[in-house]
Amino acid sequence: MIAAEEAAAQAQLLDDVIATAQRLVKAEKDSSKITPAYIADKVKLAAAMFASDPPIPLDEAVVVATLIQRFSHRMGKATTLKDNTGHIDWLNAARKKDWHYWRRYRDYQESKLSDVVVDGLDESTNDILGLLEDPLRTDPWDRRGLVVGHVQSGKTSNYTGLINKAADAGYKIIIVLAGLHNNLRSQTQIRLEEGFLGYETTPGGDPGVAIGVASFGEDLKTNSATTRAENGDFSKSIAKHFHGISPEERPWVFVVKKQKTVLTELLRWVQTRVADTPCPLPKAPDWKLVTKLPLLMIDDEADNASVDTGEQLFNDDGTPDEEHSPKTINSLIRQLLHSFTRKAYVGYTATPFANMNRPGN
Repeated sequence: MIAAEEAAAQAQLLDDVIATAQRLVKAEKDSSKITPAYIADKVKLAAAMFASDPPIPLDEAVVVATLIQRFSHRMGKATTLKDNTGHIDWLNAARKKDWHYWRRYRDYQESKLSDVVVDGLDESTNDILGLLEDPLRTDPWDRRGLVVGHVQSGKTSNYTGLINKAADAGYKIIIVLAGLHNNLRSQTQIRLEEGFLGYETTPGGDPGVAIGVASFGEDLKTNSATTRAENGDFSKSIAKHFHGISPEERPWVFVVKKQKTVLTELLRWVQTRVADTPCPLPKAPDWKLVTKLPLLMIDDEADNASVDTGEQLFNDDGTPDEEHSPKTINSLIRQLLHSFTRKAYVGYTATPFANMNRPGN
């Protein structure tokens, strides 16, 4: 037990010194002065601030190496292709003034990453969110997009940052399509607990141990309909005890597999417990729409299972054949999106070729 406590104290000291020394280095505006020797001096200063009696062992070389790596990062600019038909620009400084979710996520990321990386994350997620629609806009809207990044380039951190900003902006239902298998879905749930929820989810639905972003800001009481357990996906038993969502509530997060049973249950729950208005189209008399809750859907690895792999036929005038029946997963994703009058879909992938060749409706 004593050895474990000593190891925990050493780990905490290492984190504290790294964070403090990073702030001291960051205060230097002339980047040409940030040399290994300069960093080493700031590390010694930070270490002195946390000196204790008896002293806790600290390997300053590890701190110096960590900060040299962080301050050596460079990031290129992203390239954007966009269609702003029907879009209204909305994301300005006033809307970002009181963002609590993003602020604590940024502080959490700054404890692990360089300022260059975090600044790049801030800029790119602003660009993506700005291309989506204002969740406070009350008339119907539908925005779709695809984010392409290299393998292991931080796509999960990017969409976690986007989710935090979307929650600050007013999106109320956030669905994350997370792979085909329980272990991958559970891993994504855990990452979002650390980066967005701030607590470990439990089978009973009550918040568990505070983790991740919880150490960097207020408790925001965010809700999760799914848990980190292997069997913590959305299911019929959860839907049975899980009633509707009020527009005034904090956002609700659903981390679900791209699997027929799961998506069918989620669609059924949306239609029976959340939808509030009959569809006005004569050909869909039993279909209902969610008009009070804006949706953000994140499709992780969007080239996997989400794409309609059936052959899309076209009429002589070039319009898609309306009789085309999409594959099961693609169809369920479409039906979920079409259950909301205000929705945004963002796919993330490192291999976008299937998505670009097979656009969905």
